[in-house]
Amino acid sequence: MSESLDGNPRKLLDFDQWIEARLAGTEFPASWLDGHPLHAASNFCHLLGAARLRLEDIPQSRITPEDRPILYEMGFQVARHGEDAIRDTFVELQHKPGSPHDGPKAIFPKLYERLAYDYKDHPDYAPYQNILREHMATTWPLGPGDELLGQPVTERRLHSVRTAAQTIGIDQRRLRKALAAAQIVPEADKGKPDAWEVFDAIAAQPILASLTELITAKDLATAINATRSQFNLLVEDGVLVPDLDATDVKAVWHPAQGQRFLDSLLIGAQQLRQAQHGWEHISKSAQRLKVRPIEIIEAIRDGRITRVGNRMEWEGYAAIHVYHDDVVSALRPDPIDAKSIEIFAKSIGIGQPSHLKRMIEAGHVQTTTLKNPITKADQVYFTPDDEIAFRARFVTPKLMAKVYGATWQRSVRQLRDAGIEPLGGREGPFGHIYLREETDRILT
Repeated sequence: MSESLDGNPRKLLDFDQWIEARLAGTEFPASWLDGHPLHAASNFCHLLGAARLRLEDIPQSRITPEDRPILYEMGFQVARHGEDAIRDTFVELQHKPGSPHDGPKAIFPKLYERLAYDYKDHPDYAPYQNILREHMATTWPLGPGDELLGQPVTERRLHSVRTAAQTIGIDQRRLRKALAAAQIVPEADKGKPDAWEVFDAIAAQPILASLTELITAKDLATAINATRSQFNLLVEDGVLVPDLDATDVKAVWHPAQGQRFLDSLLIGAQQLRQAQHGWEHISKSAQRLKVRPIEIIEAIRDGRITRVGNRMEWEGYAAIHVYHDDVVSALRPDPIDAKSIEIFAKSIGIGQPSHLKRMIEAGHVQTTTLKNPITKADQVYFTPDDEIAFRARFVTPKLMAKVYGATWQRSVRQLRDAGIEPLGGREGPFGHIYLREETDRILT
């Protein structure tokens, strides 16, 4: 307004003219966006333009602030034509490299995350959220462990050839041919890639059941993406049970059992692009607490552990992570009335617990061996009686102020002047710990 703007000139875009017309109340060729609030409509154009960069094989990292007008224009040129044009763009994006397993954030960069989270409860964005939600609900093979605009998916409505093959444990090519013969999906050379070729999961259940074959333990472990040792622990604890009771046959496992097991843990799981600090795989978390994986699994199923993550770059059991602090809270036994060496050392002013450990090893200090409630291993502790015994026999500079009512600096100076040195000598192995009988004689 002051005519002092000196930005670099650029080409006038249709989006610019549409914005100006909306603000000025002048005429511009009719657009589907005209019936929507201006700010949300403009933001949607920018997000749609950012997503369309995938069609040009341009990474988001290459975009600078100077490129923003182009992104608005790219989105506007689609959105102005309405819902069908927007859906067509979503379909184009799904034709680019990538699969549903990569997650919607990868297929619809920036667009999905903003609509699903940042503008989740903003009514002005509801029309755009509805378009993306309906599109994904009809073209994505979503099941437990997935999300739809920030909401967890609790049941599967669509299978893809890929997800169905994983569920029933047969080769994707064989399944594709069987489904094509039943006219459920097109032939491989006439349809979409297996990962995107979706069909009604419930309607196709009879044919999927007819194709299902029992598989070996090795194959089931592979199907759920568990190591053999992880799989064996699940079997030993009864989490997975053979479907056929036979000793002379190896193929005794129904592949659907593996999928049911995974679904029971993934319902409501949050999507993890990476396992950041605090997130651990179930087996790793169990190892840290010295518990069996079944204890964590049961805690997830009965709701004691609610934060479960689905790590998106992996599949199956390998993808299931838990927040370790939640596991500790859910499974930690009642605490014991005792202090560890480290905690007790800190409480009495011993900066290096190794000094206290050497006193224990030398037989100077009374302690009690108890079972650690988490690791289940025997561990040395200081019970209240042990603390009383220690304080009756020894004193540290920190304790001197409480015992003798003077600063520890003054007390230590008095002891030094009287020729009293710490236990083991001034440079001894136990640090600044004095015999109480000697300090009482000088300081009281």
